[in-house]
Amino acid sequence: METYRLKNIAIVILLLLNACLLLMVGQQHFQSLRTQRRSAAQLRDLYAASQLVLDDRVELDRKPLDILAPARRAETEQAIAAALLGGEAISTSQGGGIYSYEANERTIQFRAGGSFYGSRLDLPVEDPAEFAEAFCSRFGYEEPRIQLEGGSGSAVAGQLVRDVPVINCAVELYFEEGRLASVTGAHVDLQDAVLQPGDSMSCVTALLRFLDFRNTSGVVCSEVTGVRCVYQLQSASSPRLLPVWEIATDTYTYCVDCATGEVYTQ
Repeated sequence: METYRLKNIAIVILLLLNACLLLMVGQQHFQSLRTQRRSAAQLRDLYAASQLVLDDRVELDRKPLDILAPARRAETEQAIAAALLGGEAISTSQGGGIYSYEANERTIQFRAGGSFYGSRLDLPVEDPAEFAEAFCSRFGYEEPRIQLEGGSGSAVAGQLVRDVPVINCAVELYFEEGRLASVTGAHVDLQDAVLQPGDSMSCVTALLRFLDFRNTSGVVCSEVTGVRCVYQLQSASSPRLLPVWEIATDTYTYCVDCATGEVYTQ
């Protein structure tokens, strides 16, 4: 009987402890929400005082993206090369992280940082616009910006990863009289990407950085129309995707580096 009572007492104590923990977590969450709302209200007041409109539709509680380290995947490179060379490509290491892919006497080179380049391709295509659209759709690029006349011109598109644009990661296709003449670009694959630690910057902080930049540099804009967190490719022997806040205004689009706070035009 005494053991039964002790067990009941222990259960009650545990229940009380859990209730206290839940209460503490709830209070912390509520306090965090109050802090966010206060910061947002103060930010809007600062913008108003600087005669800069901050669109009411801008979501100030947006979260920054994580830093990602993409892994190099030979399968993806080979697929891109085959699509651009018109056949199954054979790879050859050139040293220094450079691989050449060859098919039908055409060659494309890929570097460890994700960039690739091919010239004198002379690949016949039935419809350059359709070719560019199909390539971009297959390999995760945005809808290409196409400028063609008489089968000659270019198609340019930036890559998306998890529906997020990547700065410094695009493909440019050049056509001459219905033939793919050359290509330059970059591509990253997230299949084996690894999360990395690093500084994160809130949306409110990024907008404060931009406001200070605007007030001190004298850039001309009167309204912030949108804010989103995007990626920027840091291309090296080990590429990384770094989060950047993209701030759209009524004149230009600006970027705020999440690590350094640097503000620059896109």
